[in-house]
Formats: sequence, structure tokens, C-alpha cells
Amino acid sequence: MQILKRSIPNTLTALNLISGCFAVFFALKGFFEIVFFLVLLGTFFDLFDGLISRLLKVENDFGIQFDSMADLITCGMVPGIVMYNLLAGIDIKATNFIFDLFENELNISFVPLGFMSFLITLATSIRLSRFNITRDVRNEFKGLPAPVNALFIVSLPLVIENPLLMDFRYFIESKTTFLVIIIISSLLMNNNIPFFSLKSISFKIESLKKIVLITLSIPLFFIFCFTAFPMIILIYILINLLIFVGRKFRHGFK
Repeated sequence: MQILKRSIPNTLTALNLISGCFAVFFALKGFFEIVFFLVLLGTFFDLFDGLISRLLKVENDFGIQFDSMADLITCGMVPGIVMYNLLAGIDIKATNFIFDLFENELNISFVPLGFMSFLITLATSIRLSRFNITRDVRNEFKGLPAPVNALFIVSLPLVIENPLLMDFRYFIESKTTFLVIIIISSLLMNNNIPFFSLKSISFKIESLKKIVLITLSIPLFFIFCFTAFPMIILIYILINLLIFVGRKFRHGFK
């Protein structure tokens, strides 16, 4: 019975990993809508593998490490590839690299600036490693959670193609914007700023921030559907930053 209990959350983690692997494939092909839904699905599995393991009281070191390995693919590698494609789409200065290997001539074309995208992958791996050795408290994360960051990145192509947001396309689809997103998202994942968890919702005073986020998110989702994800995530980040700055002012900057 204990083995069966342990297999349930591990199966969900495996589904997260498989979702990430499929997302990598479709990201390389440029099918970004499919990538978004696969990452969203992987995030769903990631949420419930932890909840179920705690519910069944089968948390263990293997499950923690396995979960991080899956997240590294779904939340680290996939957004890195998506961002590379976004940068490659606006940077026409591709480099052709020709060399001989085992008497075969290889011609590789790539966008050097695009490799900045994999700072997201690196930052995600650091974030997940820090999480494994420090463990965030149940209702709060230290730094932006990797799945939230991944959903923000992989939803950017949806924003760019949304006809309701065409006026903002020039601003969003720019080299500067993408580079700023890469740097800021990497820094947000690896700091000590607390970010609240949405795993539990109540109507107590301390849950007011969650209620505010949900209240603002509902109309955005009805207007923009899944394109609203980056807007909702930006609101989530802003709320947490305002709370953090407010705490600092109350207790003094030290």
C-alpha cells in the first residue's frame, strides 16, 4: 500500500517531465500555442504532485529531487528555447559557423544574442537547487517560483499575436524588451523577496492579497483569455513587491 501511495505523486511528476519534453519538441518547431498549453499542463501536474504527497504523507528526498528534475525541463529549458526563438525572430544577424568533424563539413547557423535566453535556464536551475536545500515555508516562496516565471515567458508569443494587443506589439517584440525580461526574471527567481503561494485561499485578513489578485485576474481572463497570463503574473509580482517594500518601510531598511 505504501508503494502505491508513493507512486501516485511520482506519476504526476513523471507526467510533468513528459509534458516538458513534448514542449521542448514543439518549441523547437515554433508551435508556441501548443508549448504554452503543455507548460500549463506540466505546472498543473507540478502543483498536485506536491499536494498529494503531503496529503498521503509520502514526502521523501527522491520525490523532491525528481520534482526538480522535471521542473528544470518544463520551467527551465522550455522558456529558454522559446525566448531564443523570440530573439532569433527579430535579430537578423545570424552567424554561420563552418567546421570539419570526422571528415564531414558541418554548417551551423545560429543567433549569438539568442544564447542570452539560456540565462533563464541557468537561473531556474539555481532557483530549484536553492529550493531543495532551503525549502520555502508552506504559504510563501523566497523568490519568484519557477513555474510562474515559465508561464510568463511561454505566453509572450500569445501576447504578440493577440489582435487586441497589436498596439503594444512593437514595444513587446523588441530586443531590449526581451533582454530586460531575461535579466529581471532571472533575478526575481533568485532573491529573498517573499512571494505568496496560491495553494490555499481563505477570507482572513492575511489572504486579502490573494483575493485582490483573483479579483483583478477574472476580468482580464474573460477579455484576453490565456493571453491574460503574463498580465496576471505581472500583477502578482507587483503585489508581492509592494508588500515587500511596505514591510521594509515598517521595519526599516537593514
